[in-house]
Amino acid sequence: MGWENRHLYSFDFGDKTITMPDPDSRNKRVLNASKQRLNEHLTHEGQEVRYLYDFGDSWSHRIVLEKILPVQPDQTYPYCLEGERNCPPEDCGGVWGYQEFLTDLRDENQSKALPWVVKEYDPDRFSLSKVNTLLRKKAYQLNQYQEKKKAPPTKPPKLTAAALKKQLQAMTQQELVQLLVDCFKASKQTEQFLTVKFAGAEAAEALFLECRKKVKDEFFPDRGVGKLRLGEARKAIDEFEKITRHRRYALDLKLFYVEMGVEFANVYGEMEYRFYQSLVSMFSAVVDMLNKEEGTELIEEYKDRIEAVVSASAGIGWGFEEAMQDIYAELGWWNEREAGAGSVS
Repeated sequence: MGWENRHLYSFDFGDKTITMPDPDSRNKRVLNASKQRLNEHLTHEGQEVRYLYDFGDSWSHRIVLEKILPVQPDQTYPYCLEGERNCPPEDCGGVWGYQEFLTDLRDENQSKALPWVVKEYDPDRFSLSKVNTLLRKKAYQLNQYQEKKKAPPTKPPKLTAAALKKQLQAMTQQELVQLLVDCFKASKQTEQFLTVKFAGAEAAEALFLECRKKVKDEFFPDRGVGKLRLGEARKAIDEFEKITRHRRYALDLKLFYVEMGVEFANVYGEMEYRFYQSLVSMFSAVVDMLNKEEGTELIEEYKDRIEAVVSASAGIGWGFEEAMQDIYAELGWWNEREAGAGSVS
């Protein structure tokens, strides 16, 4: 019962939005949800806020502050006064997917039912006591978290590169070999790093294709609708770049991320502001990488794709089209283009 906090969310007050902003964003209108409390922004009766949960399924809620009551000293907050009907299941595909799910339930078509939803799911069921039990549990967890934050932080010992080098120089060849084997087994990232280091280009290409699919699946998976876990896609690209240090593949992945995002926006319509900010910051990283390259070989290789994605951004709101044009103009070869090519259309 209730959303399980698996996905991104936002609270839109009109003049400001509380969400998990893009780390590269400098938009003062977007406030970091981890540093905000709703009661600091919901301050007067009649005030409304739009709560959006799961940017893929796009569950939109209208929240109205109807009345502010005196605090009861013997009452645990928050608590629910009343409600109706069950919460839709997670990852059911939004409003339309939920309607199909309910149709399957009515028709007892279990073969199409969502496998992660309990068979006893009743769309009309609402338990006030269960809701308040969950709220009390959340309140307890929040209090524990706040107490933990008050505790003085302990800094773990940190090994510097210089200290590591000194330790390695004191080891025998056999000890070094065993250390590398242990590192290989210790984490997936280290395994991938060493594989690329010793297997070379073939391993880097395989890792590139794997990362490319991860990015694609966040926007356009083979089945269903993309979940738009932008952080996961960006993390995959960052890890690939650190592991392989392959600039061409990293550039390709970053541009591919922007291409997928622009295509998603054109297919599904207007998105949240942070979605566009993420694309803009990634496109800026692409242009920065190209401008740092000596010569124009990479620019010529990716020019057509870059021009295509800028053209595809035409008509997209939130100032996205203009931002893409501005970044595109920063390419080193821009001023050398033939006269009359002042913008891409």
